[in-house]
Amino acid sequence: MKFGKNMFLVASILLFSYVFGLPSAQAAHLVDLEDHWAKSNIEKVLNLGIAGGYPDQFFGPDQLITRAEFIKILVKAGWVRPVINKNEQPAFQDVGWEHWASPYLEAAAALGIVAGEGSPDRYFEPERVITRAEMAAMSGRLLAVEHLPGVPATEAGLQKNWMAAMKNEGIICGYPDGSLGENNGLTRAEACSVVLRLKERLLAVQADRERQWINTAQGHDGYIAMAGDRPDIIPYFGNLTGMAQLDQPEELAGVKKYLEWNFANLNYPDRWGLNGTIYDYSLKDGVARSVYDYDSADSYAATLLSLAAGYYLSSGDLNFIREHYRDLSTVSEVITTLQDSDGLIWVKPNLQIKYLMDNCECYRGLKDWSDLLAELGYKEWSGLYAGKAELIKQGILEQLWDDQTASFAWAVDHDGSKYLSSPGKSYPGLFAQIYPVTFGVISPASEKAGLAYQKLNEELPRWAELEVGDPFPWAILGYAAVIMEDLVRADRFLENCRFTYISRERPYPWSTFESAFYVRACDELRENIRAGFN
Repeated sequence: MKFGKNMFLVASILLFSYVFGLPSAQAAHLVDLEDHWAKSNIEKVLNLGIAGGYPDQFFGPDQLITRAEFIKILVKAGWVRPVINKNEQPAFQDVGWEHWASPYLEAAAALGIVAGEGSPDRYFEPERVITRAEMAAMSGRLLAVEHLPGVPATEAGLQKNWMAAMKNEGIICGYPDGSLGENNGLTRAEACSVVLRLKERLLAVQADRERQWINTAQGHDGYIAMAGDRPDIIPYFGNLTGMAQLDQPEELAGVKKYLEWNFANLNYPDRWGLNGTIYDYSLKDGVARSVYDYDSADSYAATLLSLAAGYYLSSGDLNFIREHYRDLSTVSEVITTLQDSDGLIWVKPNLQIKYLMDNCECYRGLKDWSDLLAELGYKEWSGLYAGKAELIKQGILEQLWDDQTASFAWAVDHDGSKYLSSPGKSYPGLFAQIYPVTFGVISPASEKAGLAYQKLNEELPRWAELEVGDPFPWAILGYAAVIMEDLVRADRFLENCRFTYISRERPYPWSTFESAFYVRACDELRENIRAGFN
């Protein structure tokens, strides 16, 4: 498909102003991507909602892209908020507020990502085809802003050889002959490949920052508090928080220390006669003091087993698991002691109810414990606990799935009565819908996973905008969305968490638990993006 100059300009505007955030299925219907070298990159950009195709199901991958078009997708990929302030003079004389790209251009100008051509005349030339050198400079300045927060990109290295810098960063690739083509125009396919790699890099920066913040909440004894300035130590949240640190070798020592703190504080027995449970703690004068109670016995135990298994998988330290075999075995018995004849787990001795969330975590915990037992050479015991995990799975699918509402009940009580989600009440009913897929009870591709996720989106259509109907942000939603391949919502949710909480010094109710699932969502999205690289 060939375009003349005028047609090219029309098509350019259509591509980036007509449609954004289309369903991921759109990529499958674009007829000019077959056998194209950038097919997977383009499809991933489409699925992220960064760009859209033409209404006639063409993308035009080899067509050249304008400066305005590139700045729009760069801003969208980089979570730079558009700026509209018609009371101020536009940043550039040739891009007024009526121009479709002005909100994106103004945002980029405010950060120093773009500068006017022929400054101080301040002309941007929005309809001119962007060169690869200009693309590299804009991309590099965006990275500079992210790596050096608070430092304008223009001060972070305007005189850099951005082409070489971006090649070294792996953001751009040269031609087969080794040249970089600085003065060549940038194609749409090349633009998609660049912003996809930028996106992956920026997500890594976000995840690393949250990991470092989590570290500020770990005490010298190993415990992980809800936040650096909050006195709550809830081991359940600490277990899930520790899981976010497992992918980084330098963080494993902290995870090990946290596990050791847990093992040192297990109850033998607790106030209800259970061995292997752990109480919540409160910090007072720098000392962790037990409150002699816990929110649940089942989830605390299950997530501790999963964290221990994750630590082994990341570190290879089987000796640590052997040293604490008695502790871990006792923790596993908390779950099996609370297991009912239908396979489901009671929350704790003094609360006779079986929660969907808890049971999903218990399924995962016993599966992980089974895997550890196999690594230790206890194959018979491994099979036993794998069987107990399977009973939980069967109980979830048979007792907690409701055909009439095509969703999961969030709990079942002692007489078998189901608790279904109520309209307008997000916790626990709607949030519980994502737990079976998040903890591996069912496949993301399964019918039940799709229906449950649909239920969440129907009842909470703006959860990605943090309108979740609950005081807490529930960062686990972003993690679940990536698993469900709902990349548009996942990315938008992560962006909104950043601007609402993280960039504002993480006010309550943000916590290390929220940071942990934010990290896991970023990491999962990075892996998804990397799978599209070609």
